Amino acid sequence: MRASTSLLTVPRASGRTICTRPLPLPSTSRSSINYHPRSLHTPPSSLVRQDARTSPCNPQAILSSRLSAGRARNHSSSAAAEPPKAIPEISEENSYDIVIIGGANAGLAFACALLSQPTISSTTKILLLEGSSLDKTRNWSGEGAWENRISSLTWENISWLESIGVWKHIEQSRSCPVEEMIIWANPSPNSFPTIHFPPLGHPMARMTENMNLQRALLRRIEEIGKGKVDIKEGKKVQEMRLGEGERWVGLRVGETEWIKGSLVVGADGPNSPVRLFSKIETYGHAYQTHAVVATLNHPPSSLYPNTTAFQRFLPTGPIAFLPLSSEASTMVWSTLPPHAAALKRLSPEALTLMVNCGYQLPESTLTALTDEMIRADQLGQPLSANQINDLLASLPIPGNTVGETDQPILPPTITSIHAPSVASFPLRLSHANEYLGKRTALVGDAAHTIHPLAGQGLNQGLADVRCLAEVLENARKLGGDLGSITSLADYPRERYPLNHLILSTTDKLHYIFRARNGIVNWFRGTGLEIINELGPLKKLLMGGAGAKPNITTRGEISKSRKNDEREFGRVRGAGDELGQIGGWQMTAANGVESWFTIKGVAKMAGEVGVGLVREGMRKAVGALDNRSKR
Repeated sequence: MRASTSLLTVPRASGRTICTRPLPLPSTSRSSINYHPRSLHTPPSSLVRQDARTSPCNPQAILSSRLSAGRARNHSSSAAAEPPKAIPEISEENSYDIVIIGGANAGLAFACALLSQPTISSTTKILLLEGSSLDKTRNWSGEGAWENRISSLTWENISWLESIGVWKHIEQSRSCPVEEMIIWANPSPNSFPTIHFPPLGHPMARMTENMNLQRALLRRIEEIGKGKVDIKEGKKVQEMRLGEGERWVGLRVGETEWIKGSLVVGADGPNSPVRLFSKIETYGHAYQTHAVVATLNHPPSSLYPNTTAFQRFLPTGPIAFLPLSSEASTMVWSTLPPHAAALKRLSPEALTLMVNCGYQLPESTLTALTDEMIRADQLGQPLSANQINDLLASLPIPGNTVGETDQPILPPTITSIHAPSVASFPLRLSHANEYLGKRTALVGDAAHTIHPLAGQGLNQGLADVRCLAEVLENARKLGGDLGSITSLADYPRERYPLNHLILSTTDKLHYIFRARNGIVNWFRGTGLEIINELGPLKKLLMGGAGAKPNITTRGEISKSRKNDEREFGRVRGAGDELGQIGGWQMTAANGVESWFTIKGVAKMAGEVGVGLVREGMRKAVGALDNRSKR
């Protein structure tokens, strides 16, 4: 077996790679090369393809190009050249103060957040637009097989959902508390550096199906939103245009119907049409990694209830085990695309074995097994359960030296996997340059996407809508224009720095835990052991992740960011493969990578520490201020 084909070996610099930093692009922002398939920022083909016929060094080509352009402009009958028709008169019935686009978690939660604000609720006309039917959400029974779209809701957000009357509509039998968390990474069979987050006296989070949360949000809207929130479902926005004086946005729904809103809120996901309309660019990078999800079945533990979340960090990414009930859990295995594809093509029995191996085997043995699985998959012959068992019997499994270390508590052994629940999706990191456009605002995935290793994606979106609703309430109390930048300015001031801190920290953790070499392994293992022994630091980290309620505070004003300040972490190209090279090149690459990684780890730790201290100081000041007012 060649090491260069291994998916679980250390990421190394290719022999042809000289510099890992992206070269500066003249007068072009990073977002202009955004990986997003529907990105605003793809340069026109005329600027990308400059061959001998269109080069500026070819005068004949320039003349020919200008003549062609002149002929194209003379085709006045072309549909593209016709000026857009004027927005027709829009009736009062179709005129709204706030239009929310998107009927999933963020959009429904924002409608509930607005209804919880007394001034907004009593004086504001709101519309929720969803392109598909909401009947599946409305009629979800809370019975049968578990959904594979499951999220972790922090205690902070659960407390907020309770306060606005949503949580009472959650199907409690389909929501499982997370009382403890165990995180480990063990490249060496003799070392199991672990962080154990112990119980807090209340659940630090709850695992909840997205459909369960969405039905609860929709029920709350229908319970108290009659005459306040209109819902148009099965209505897709075909066109958006700024109205007269840029005082409102016109939206064409379907072929002929027009509506207008003073403010349009994009809760429409990572491919946000509202962001496209607002000409807001994003920056970030793809991870070249897919997340494989599945519902796992196992017997109930005789030692402890299934309320512990487990996460093991492998060189390809983390594999998470998250509780759903006493006999079911969900898996999120982040790994490279060939590995993810091979896992999905296994039979349920074979996949069950591979998932158990992912949690239990030493990395070297798991690497060898993974290589064989991918090789068989590429030949069109996925491994069977019997073949995997035969390989396990033949592969060496190194053990730890007795007395040197204790293996962490492991998840329950899986007995079966619900086949229809197996799926995968690509992972990416992105952050919008701005949250506000002309008469528009972005929330949730429309504004940012994150690696799932910390389970913060949905929680960030809920924090966004809560903050924006409070900002709009204050603006309405003062008689402000809800859609103006002035009225909305406090929203990005609070949310942008906090979101960026979470995005950046999660991204850096991904690369720190993924790196594999002796020096980095030592630093990472020592760091985990130190953190595990420092109770106050663990409490601070858990508080920062929303594991306990805290006071909403206003962040500092977001400053403009230079390109070099936009880097989230270590970015690899499209050909990122976790291969190895041999000989002196390996030694040299190890040394260089260790040096730069150690420097990067030190810088990352400093940035994360400063961010946590700054946030802690904000909370302390807010608490003192509240106490002085009593």
